[in-house]
Amino acid sequence: MWKNIKQIIFDADDTLWENNIYYVQATTDFIELIESGGFNRSEIQQAFDDLELKVVEERGYGSHNFVYILEELFRNYSQKTKTPLDAEKLRFITRRFEEHPVSIPQLFPGVIDTLRYLKTKYALYVLTKGDFKEQQGKILRAGVHECVKEYFILPEKNDAAYRKLLEEHNWLPAETCMVGNSPKSDINPALRQGLFAVHIPYRDTWKLDDEPIEARDGRFLELKSFEALQKVF
Repeated sequence: MWKNIKQIIFDADDTLWENNIYYVQATTDFIELIESGGFNRSEIQQAFDDLELKVVEERGYGSHNFVYILEELFRNYSQKTKTPLDAEKLRFITRRFEEHPVSIPQLFPGVIDTLRYLKTKYALYVLTKGDFKEQQGKILRAGVHECVKEYFILPEKNDAAYRKLLEEHNWLPAETCMVGNSPKSDINPALRQGLFAVHIPYRDTWKLDDEPIEARDGRFLELKSFEALQKVF
């Protein structure tokens, strides 16, 4: 079945380059900052998780919304303590975090070489979600745009998004493969729409993008690295 594939779609963040690691670092440092004010670590984490879910649902994805979460929680906790929290430390955390969306993405080993190899045999595309300018900037600075026919930046990647993509480009599901690290955004919706899917696990996949994989009838593979795609296609 895999021999019939004509186009391959790639996720971007944490599939082509490192991304969530910056969110993890900022979150860890932020929780330690609030904890220094005498608050319970597990309660801080729960408050962070609750606000993150709400912000994603109401405002969408993007680094600016993550910074909003940190600043909003900082204000809330500052009102609950007589011991002033370190505002300068918060500024350091947010400034350091904000460097990553405008820097050259740290590509995983062999990404460009693998894309160039696959480009000789398949039509390649990138499908990512989030703020358009932010994601486009990362794609361009990474040089990935030179290896693919087109890139798509959507507010969400779900079943409807995959159906629309197939319909708009007249792609057959049985001739299309999705490659990504996220079970929720990349793998499961693609499989449900009849596509093939290759899962490349990332060490720190975002919790809101994680869920059990619904492997289906020979259309699913899991690989340890991006470079391993050259052995499959």
